[in-house]
Amino acid sequence: MRLDALDVGRLVTRGLRLLGDEGAGGAAVLVPLVFSRDDGGWDVVLEVRAATLDVQPGEVCLPGGAGKPGETPRETAVRETAEELLVDPGRVHVLASLGTLPGPTPRPLHAFVGTIDGYDGSFSTDEVASTFRVPLAWLLSHEPRRERVALRRSFGPDFPWELIPGGRSYPWGAREDCIPFYETDPVIWGATARVLDRLARALARGVDERAV
Repeated sequence: MRLDALDVGRLVTRGLRLLGDEGAGGAAVLVPLVFSRDDGGWDVVLEVRAATLDVQPGEVCLPGGAGKPGETPRETAVRETAEELLVDPGRVHVLASLGTLPGPTPRPLHAFVGTIDGYDGSFSTDEVASTFRVPLAWLLSHEPRRERVALRRSFGPDFPWELIPGGRSYPWGAREDCIPFYETDPVIWGATARVLDRLARALARGVDERAV
């Protein structure tokens, strides 16, 4: 196949778009904002996962889950929120994408922020043990604690060391992960804290830019 420079550019752009569509079947979460009657601001609704679940039982999370075939990440976030918090999907309104972040699994984690009209605290006991709220204003005024963790590489017995200059002595660069914690009760950490931190940082930057 002979390609000129413009062909390469067009094909790569189209291919990346299609690859993105293939990755749409990952996981998606929503940061659900509900109106607070206490101070007239916004609260974030968080879940404590049911103890009967096989994956991450008892941990704090945002509503979300794996996508279904043919479903966009946005649709996944709305469907999962409706199922877990027992609300009609029409009451869930996505405001913005928070992008794709590292999640607890190799699948891409697509995050969104949105609102739920008239949420009354309901939830599905099949997946959720309880819910609690954190004021959005609190997240904006509290930085999470960030802990850096060194990541170790593990090589299989058939790893082709002979293809690498220096073989087993190759000077691999250090890799690390940064795990955020909000020391609330219960504690919010990991991917959930990472999504909330992304939201808070984006809002703060947006406010700063608007003031310029």
